[in-house]
Amino acid sequence: MSENVIYTIGIGNSKDQLTQQAKYIISKVDVLAGHYGFIEMVKEYINPEAEIIDDRESRKKSNTFEFYQQNRVSAVVSEVLKGKTVAVLSGGDSGVWGMAGVFLEAQKVFKNKFKVKVIPGVPSFVTIASKLGAPLQNGFSLISVCDEDTPFNIIEKRLEGVGFGGGVIVLYKLILENLKYPQYYPKDRYPDLFPPKEKTFYRLKRTYDILSKYIPEERVMAIVTDVNDQTSNYSKVTDMLGSKNSKENILITNFGNFLNHVNEYRFFTSIIIGDENTKFYNDVIYTPQWNYKWSYDERMLDDIKDLDYLKEYSDFFNIK
Repeated sequence: MSENVIYTIGIGNSKDQLTQQAKYIISKVDVLAGHYGFIEMVKEYINPEAEIIDDRESRKKSNTFEFYQQNRVSAVVSEVLKGKTVAVLSGGDSGVWGMAGVFLEAQKVFKNKFKVKVIPGVPSFVTIASKLGAPLQNGFSLISVCDEDTPFNIIEKRLEGVGFGGGVIVLYKLILENLKYPQYYPKDRYPDLFPPKEKTFYRLKRTYDILSKYIPEERVMAIVTDVNDQTSNYSKVTDMLGSKNSKENILITNFGNFLNHVNEYRFFTSIIIGDENTKFYNDVIYTPQWNYKWSYDERMLDDIKDLDYLKEYSDFFNIK
């Protein structure tokens, strides 16, 4: 493998979703970095001589969430600048609120002294959608409610936009990651995030208030926590990361119950809110495509006009 390369690897949401490309790189790099739960997930593929950078060490040295992120980045960059190959693990896909953008920015700051290669993975919203059926079939919007790096007034504008525009909505990061650790958000430095518990509930209330201007209460909504049990390694550390039993939890309800479940939302909870065309049928949620009706050549229709299934479902097949 080439030297001086950082591979940002999306590991999906379970061991079964690891790609062959990801497994190969993990087995070859000199250094592997990431959350200890992710490292545990891929341990059977790790190069036995590789150095492990466990994110818990970066957290121990940090007194704010921002300092923690900087420590994670500096630990990896310092190794790649020594000529090593480094893999950084992200849950889902590394380019969807993962580590890819962080290290591409670092590459720019360090004037291309190392390379960054982004290795794709299965994003959690894709896995969640497959568990539910096909709710994203006709397009969707993806918004992080408690993104620590984005001012909430910008998030509010995004919510207004997707509410007004219609379409299926996927909500990520429903609570601040360090909800139970207010010391990571000093008030004088992060007034938009302190105190984290109150700010989280405020953001959830604002999310509902904004979207409820456009979305009726009866609209189908799914609340999913710990998809594919990916966070079982985390849930034992703090009850705010995953479900109480460390197992996947799926609740199908309606949008009117959004605020009734706020005490159950965890960092690894996502919500999918259907649009006006989304259906809930046979325990699955799906959104039909606009072109779900087909038109047929008149000569072909004449040949098969006596087929019973065409007569019975003539509206679906757009037969006049």
